[in-house]
Amino acid sequence: MSPSTFSRRAFLGVGAAAGVSLGLAACSGGSASTSTSKSLTVAQWGDSTRAGLYEKATKLFTAAHKGTTAKLQYADLNPYLERLATQAAARKLPDVLWMRDTHIGRYGSAHALLDLSPYFDNQIDTKTLGAAAIPSGKIAGGVYALPTHYVGQATLGSKSLLDAKGIDLNSFTHWDDLAAGATELADPSKGIYGVGDPTVNVTHRHLEAWIRQSGEELFTKGGGVGFTADTVEAWFEFWDKLRKSKVLPSADREVQADSGGSATNFLVTGKAALMMDSSNHLSSLQALTKNPLVMGSIPTVPNSTDDWWFFPPILISAAANTKNPELAAALIGFYCNDVPAAKITLLNQGAPSSDTVRSAIAPALSASDKAFIDQISREQKNPSRALPIRPEGASQLDTILTRTGQQIAYGRQSISAAVAALMTSAKQALPEK
Repeated sequence: MSPSTFSRRAFLGVGAAAGVSLGLAACSGGSASTSTSKSLTVAQWGDSTRAGLYEKATKLFTAAHKGTTAKLQYADLNPYLERLATQAAARKLPDVLWMRDTHIGRYGSAHALLDLSPYFDNQIDTKTLGAAAIPSGKIAGGVYALPTHYVGQATLGSKSLLDAKGIDLNSFTHWDDLAAGATELADPSKGIYGVGDPTVNVTHRHLEAWIRQSGEELFTKGGGVGFTADTVEAWFEFWDKLRKSKVLPSADREVQADSGGSATNFLVTGKAALMMDSSNHLSSLQALTKNPLVMGSIPTVPNSTDDWWFFPPILISAAANTKNPELAAALIGFYCNDVPAAKITLLNQGAPSSDTVRSAIAPALSASDKAFIDQISREQKNPSRALPIRPEGASQLDTILTRTGQQIAYGRQSISAAVAALMTSAKQALPEK
């Protein structure tokens, strides 16, 4: 696929996107200073708070590179992705850009991004970024993105409800342990569920963990369906059994709670003892409730593979069309490894990919934030096989999985019929290449 095949849809919301000039005058010093003026454009999604943090952090880079300026562009996620598509079609991508793991395959295979591998060791130190770093952006021999941050998956719990039953969250070694614990924690007379229902949500990372534990993948290397009907059917059967036992909320109540965002999350409102969620959500959920929350790793299936562990990356890339590839690569290395910069941005995008950076910023973190990065660091010591690059239809699969979960939860289809429809739709959305 050539860059000309990118969508030429007009960028929606371009007026709301912002640009901030950085480093208009270079400060003295910096080991990698340049003698002539050079400029970089840097693009990321997010709000003005994130932009302000990265504006401040990037000034450290421009101060150390004499004559360098940087202009930060930001927008909400969907407008951001629309703009990238338009810029890629015109071969005018920003010099440095944050990249979604659902889009790296599309842009990398279209040769719209710079292969970063020639800049390893000199401009970019990858040694502290973890074993998953290079595979997360590797396409056909080139490395077109690196993770600046990771997020993870977890089992979250209400400490008071767990303590009242004498249950240790870390005792949930297998999924059946979680089911038994959730059943004991459920108290219908008080309107307390044992665990929230992850099958009707819009993201499905816990199902992906189940699939990898079963020795399969969500996607094949060719971008097709990497899991079997039996494996995903077992997932829905597991949760359906708990739903029928009143351990899970009804479909109506779960969907309603999810639609209200974090403020109506059952763990926050005290209506569920456990919740399957992203580990990076611990702090934001804790901020909404006075009840202490605790976090543990995801349980495993019986006879699980050892190397199932994975950490969704927040990726950063450089454009193939950049006029300053070495400088762009140096800025990527800066975002991944610079400790003073990380002390400014902290966990705004997740846990820093560098273990050195995570250790350096730990003293400045709240207890829940520290628990998040500690869990990432601890889990990254486990074996972890590379995730296949997420194909262009990855977001469609999320929609299909949510629809399947809701069809089952509402009793509109049997599990076997819903999974059969899922497999048909998934194979249409994800044709093998």
